[in-house]
Amino acid sequence: MSEVVELTVQLIGSVYVTLRLLRWDTSRLPDAMRARAWPESTMLSASLAFAPLCLLLHYTRTRRSFKGFALGLLALVTTSVFVSLVSAACAWLLA
Repeated sequence: MSEVVELTVQLIGSVYVTLRLLRWDTSRLPDAMRARAWPESTMLSASLAFAPLCLLLHYTRTRRSFKGFALGLLALVTTSVFVSLVSAACAWLLA
């Protein structure tokens, strides 16, 4: 039972955190960078299909620099670690 809860928390958590981070980042971008960002429907589709991996593409696409790639990699790792910790905490609470 705890494996099912852990998997569910990972799936829902990774999509939710990824989508929130994409929306937050897009809202604070200057107009020139915001024009290169995904529209809302594509952002939702990317976060559902490729959840933290789309962060790397988003940051690289909007910044078009090595800094953007580095920020995307940082966001990918941070999101993955955060969701894993929350999932492990839920599994520990149910054990």
